[in-house]
Amino acid sequence: MEQQSSLRDSVLTIAGILLILFAARSAQAIVIPLLLSIFISVVITVPISWLKRWGVSTPLAVGIVIIATLFLEMGAGLLLGKSVSQFSQAMPEYQARLAGIMDSVNGWMSRHDIDWSDSGLSKTLNPGVVLRYANSFMAGLGSALSNILLIMFTVLFMLVEIRNLPLKLQALDDLNGGALLEKCTSILESTKQYISIKTLTSIVTGVLVTVGLTAIGLDFAPLWGFFAFALNFIPNIGSVLAAAPAVLLSFLQFGSTETFIVIGIYLFVNIAVGTVLEPAVMGHKVGLSTLAVFLSLIFWGWLLGPAGMLLSVPLTMVIKYAAATNNQTLWLAILLGPAPQPSMDDED
Repeated sequence: MEQQSSLRDSVLTIAGILLILFAARSAQAIVIPLLLSIFISVVITVPISWLKRWGVSTPLAVGIVIIATLFLEMGAGLLLGKSVSQFSQAMPEYQARLAGIMDSVNGWMSRHDIDWSDSGLSKTLNPGVVLRYANSFMAGLGSALSNILLIMFTVLFMLVEIRNLPLKLQALDDLNGGALLEKCTSILESTKQYISIKTLTSIVTGVLVTVGLTAIGLDFAPLWGFFAFALNFIPNIGSVLAAAPAVLLSFLQFGSTETFIVIGIYLFVNIAVGTVLEPAVMGHKVGLSTLAVFLSLIFWGWLLGPAGMLLSVPLTMVIKYAAATNNQTLWLAILLGPAPQPSMDDED
């Protein structure tokens, strides 16, 4: 009976998760602004705390930060929308140049009796996919950020309600007789620390990339800077995804010499920020395996589009932290995390 009950609970749990995922995918128009609101709320609690330490009252601090964030989002939205529109208009020209290069490659292949037209490699290795990917990603992200007023109103109400959250968690804690408040506080603090620090380092990354690419005259440098900012939230592979369209565009616009300079800019920025600055201020790793990061990128991107890709790591981190607080789901936290370090006894 015990085994049957356990199996029934497992089946019901899986069915509930699948139902929630289906509902989230069907209700993207509601879910995405809500998740972005939570993300922004976590980030702006940091400057609110700074202002409060300087003696500013809580309502005034919230008002100042909300207004500043609204202006920043509106500016970023206008810049992103304009850049995406211009890039979309220029796409046919770049695709024509790319087609010319691919024709030259096919001609060279034919002269050397290499036939790859039927192998599928010519389509698989088509660099045009990179440009189309960049265009669709930015268009999708711009669409997600278009509901600025709805997002900011949600953020405002979240900041007002957050003062009562510990009291509600404590009440639930008293009802369940557990350590719910302590667990939720630990999850929130860990996630807040990661998101706030990652946001600051991502801003630095985006600014440095924009300045570097503007200096060499690459088209749509602010767009690639925003691309670097957004994808910097994805460890390990985010920098590669951000660099790919800019590197390809530099080859189409300039040639090989400037392309190596663009590659050098991205290498310098990612080494300076990702290897030196970020570990120094964060003090710990993300706590997810490389495979978990990659699969979370695919999963959340499929579920929620470009906004899901942006939030993939924070969302997966929350799931990992929550799973680690329960013995029944501890296995999931272990699978999502890096390989455990062997103990001294194991080494002996």
